[in-house]
Amino acid sequence: MGSFSWNKADDLTNVENIAYDKPFKFLIPKEFGGGFIKDKYQDYGYLGTKENGEPKYDMYELLAFWNKVEGLKYDGDCPLMKEIDDYTDNNRGLGIDIGCCDGQMSKLKYPLKLVSASFKETYEDLETCSFDDPDQGFFSRKRK
Repeated sequence: MGSFSWNKADDLTNVENIAYDKPFKFLIPKEFGGGFIKDKYQDYGYLGTKENGEPKYDMYELLAFWNKVEGLKYDGDCPLMKEIDDYTDNNRGLGIDIGCCDGQMSKLKYPLKLVSASFKETYEDLETCSFDDPDQGFFSRKRK
């Protein structure tokens, strides 16, 4: 698994991308609980932190669940916000299959929307989505 990141779906700041260890918000569609998770980017698409210090969510896995990809694995009822577990690698792969390219992401019903930490609107208010960061989040890149 290599490093990667996304560009912000908003234009509130002069920094275009989500860079390692920089704050951002991960917007959640209403259908899956709404709101956002505010975090610092951990790389590899990880989001949030469990009590034991490990990453809580995988963004590509959430993308697969939000878009109801065939072949998802989980225990019990289908979760709205599935945490990382033994099934994550399988589900993450399904999310990558549907959303790793900009053209794919823009066609999804529920694409990823990562925004500036100061963003005040909701997932539904934002018409665009987050596209691939060609610099993989290694450093902050200014908007052109």
